[in-house]
Amino acid sequence: MKLWELVLAIVGIICLLLGAIWIRRGELPKQEFTISDGGCNMPVTWIQPPAGVNPAGSAIFIHGLSANRRLMTYLGEDFAGHGFNSYLVDLPGHGDNTVPFNFLRAQQCASAAVESLIRSGKIEAKTTVLVGHSMGGAISIRVADRDPVAATIAISPGPSNLPQRMPANLLVFSASGDIAYLKSQAKKLKAAAGGDRTEAEDFAEARAFQLEHVPHSTHTSLIMDRRVAHEAELWAMRTLFPQVSSETLALNLDLATYETYKLGRRRLAGAFLGECGIFLLFPICATIVAKIAGLSRAESEERHPGFLLAILEFAFCSLVGVLILTLGVPLRFLHLYSADYLVSLLLIVGGIVIILNRKIAREIFALKSTQVFAAAALGFATFLGLGAWLNWQITDAWLTAPRWLRFAGVLPIVWIYMYAEEVMLGPVQSGKGRALRFGKFLILRLELWLACAVGVYFLGSSQILLVILFTFLLLFSVLQRLAADALRLRGAHSTAAALFSAILAAWFVAAVFPLT
Repeated sequence: MKLWELVLAIVGIICLLLGAIWIRRGELPKQEFTISDGGCNMPVTWIQPPAGVNPAGSAIFIHGLSANRRLMTYLGEDFAGHGFNSYLVDLPGHGDNTVPFNFLRAQQCASAAVESLIRSGKIEAKTTVLVGHSMGGAISIRVADRDPVAATIAISPGPSNLPQRMPANLLVFSASGDIAYLKSQAKKLKAAAGGDRTEAEDFAEARAFQLEHVPHSTHTSLIMDRRVAHEAELWAMRTLFPQVSSETLALNLDLATYETYKLGRRRLAGAFLGECGIFLLFPICATIVAKIAGLSRAESEERHPGFLLAILEFAFCSLVGVLILTLGVPLRFLHLYSADYLVSLLLIVGGIVIILNRKIAREIFALKSTQVFAAAALGFATFLGLGAWLNWQITDAWLTAPRWLRFAGVLPIVWIYMYAEEVMLGPVQSGKGRALRFGKFLILRLELWLACAVGVYFLGSSQILLVILFTFLLLFSVLQRLAADALRLRGAHSTAAALFSAILAAWFVAAVFPLT
């Protein structure tokens, strides 16, 4: 065990403790319940205003595709801190909802949630605001056709046919860094509404509309953007109190007795600080596992394809993969929206790479029990620890029973790809060689993603979710590679490192993609 590992571990523990303290100080009263109308079985988190605050109204939050109600927590708590009862729901196939997903069912269940909350007396339609992100934004707009509410706020709404009539008091946010198709959707809504209308009488007559362009933002960052939260709450207040000037309402939001902004940001910062703490604990945990398993690093003489050859070979395999998938998706039985396509592509690309480099793949393959134990133990410990923290505060990352089944099905398939990647990368080096190896890795992953984009834009694969998730896929890829390399530096063989990476990848796929 090295000194720097111990220092990082101490800092990591401090981050975890400090993050937990910040979270506790910023929390508002919450209740969990389930809406079972129409067979939807939707888990709901109800975030209440601070004690002693008389609610001004209610807000129902509908998440996007491949998201969940926990990702809407920041917005929900900000609304609650300013006097709204906030209801965050999990749509079918997302988060803790194990009902199979399709777009029609998602819309039907969102409508059922609104109607159930009205019937139960928890909300009143005339004082309720729908807030949806991405797919949830499109659903919110469509739900307003059937269940009229006071206002609708669509954050980077997903593609959808225009509604039969525009929702009452519709606010649309568009991210500067969003994909062109979603920006176009926002502009279509503005054209259909006849342009911006933001006068007091427009709110009083329930015909207000505004398209808000948010600079320096992305499709996902909008749901944790202070500017979006403030403008959305102001829009809701102007809807409920059209007789009060917008300047007065804005001042009241800024001077709210409950320090929503400070505490909300502290809670969010605490959530990410704890996540960083787990990352800082990883090196010492990897060393402990390696010592228990008796691993020791020796200089490796593994052969591997050169830099340029690997890049060209992988680009060829990726393009062949998306072309084969135009004939059909072999792993559709996994019932994971878009992930069945992604995992099928990984299987095809990994298989072709191993065949093309079969001599090297045979030479470096080594199935040793101690190596397998170390990789599996560290892999499961990593995703269980990280998943528990994420599930508590940021996003639903804890696997339900149906997702554990998907995890088991995805794991052996993904291992094939991860082993192929180890064949292409070769052993971990030092200095410039290590930097070049990591650069090669990033290029290989980028080629894989670009192949998916080619499938979407030129081959009609319809897997737009894989394009939208670029930031998450990139972040996961970088962290997974750094962790796998740390394990290899502590004596794990390429076969075991591939198993470790496959465990993390199978968790990511099973946790993130909707159940179908």
